[in-house]
Amino acid sequence: MKISLKILFFLISSVVASQTDANSVIGVPQVTNNTEMNSITGAQEGSMVYNVAQKGIYIFNGTNWVSTSGNNWLITGNNGTTSSNFLGTTNDVKMQIRSNNLPLLEFGRRQTLGLVQNFPDYTDNNQPLIHLNGNGNVAALQFAASGASFYRPMFFTTSNGSFRLKGSSGRTDLFEIGSAGPSNDGRMEFIIGDDGNEPIVFKRYDYRNGRFHTELFRVQGSNGSANAKPRFGININPQQVSLDPTYNDTSSSGYNVANSTLQVGGSVSTAILRTTSSISLNEDHHTVIITGAHNITLPGANSCAGRLYIIKNIAGSNRSISTYRTLSNGTSTTIFNNSVLWLQSDGASWQRIN
Repeated sequence: MKISLKILFFLISSVVASQTDANSVIGVPQVTNNTEMNSITGAQEGSMVYNVAQKGIYIFNGTNWVSTSGNNWLITGNNGTTSSNFLGTTNDVKMQIRSNNLPLLEFGRRQTLGLVQNFPDYTDNNQPLIHLNGNGNVAALQFAASGASFYRPMFFTTSNGSFRLKGSSGRTDLFEIGSAGPSNDGRMEFIIGDDGNEPIVFKRYDYRNGRFHTELFRVQGSNGSANAKPRFGININPQQVSLDPTYNDTSSSGYNVANSTLQVGGSVSTAILRTTSSISLNEDHHTVIITGAHNITLPGANSCAGRLYIIKNIAGSNRSISTYRTLSNGTSTTIFNNSVLWLQSDGASWQRIN
């Protein structure tokens, strides 16, 4: 007499079901939890049950009930994993994590991922790499920030190949750092604002005396209007501020805005040299001491409006220089002996201003 496999499977399942006193689910006996499963007596090797609590099928190996998903990752999560379990590959192929069939995230060696380039830091074939692939053209990585009212923090790339970091500052304001610009005209940008005169502040950290920050310098607008002029202040807020782990430590209250386009709370150093021969001045020079039979050539005044030179003559005789305007608005080409000449370009001529 022939018995179909379907009937045979049903008969075996029914025997096990009678041991558990549970209902049959798709032909496999059902237990509600591990305790009920482990209390089964008389189970034969190869017997199967469905564990409702673990949402998986277990097979009896003659001694214990073993999950058939022990070597698989389940879409509903896994239980009983150990430090030796992992999600990934054991051979040299890329691993991908997808959504909507887009390989958003890729893992592998640089060569395996096809990302080796003949540029510094991109040439190591064996460099372990995590590649945020996105849609293959652009990608973004956003962070949770429930305290941000508007601009949730995000790393992202753009269609022109630029890379940026954008996010919230002080709950309602914005900061952005990144590259921009067309081909062969790239730039690096630092942006702060939204409204008002929010500063970009550079600080130093000190671990002594309770751990604190000290402001090095700041760049910000002169006021909160849309037409505010830029201000750059160095060492204008030297107070020590204790660290605040919430990063909500201080408001703008009590902090100075630079009182001019540039304010320096300390010394200023500029270039100075002693001549050893005749010299043509450029952007490397500021103060020049003429020590011998040396003459001075000035750059075109229209090439450096606002530039200032200080020239002192201790050569023992008058020396020659490019034409400049005197205090009476005449012209001269002489630097008199034992004198100091201050010259500044107005964009059209070199003007004596001392």
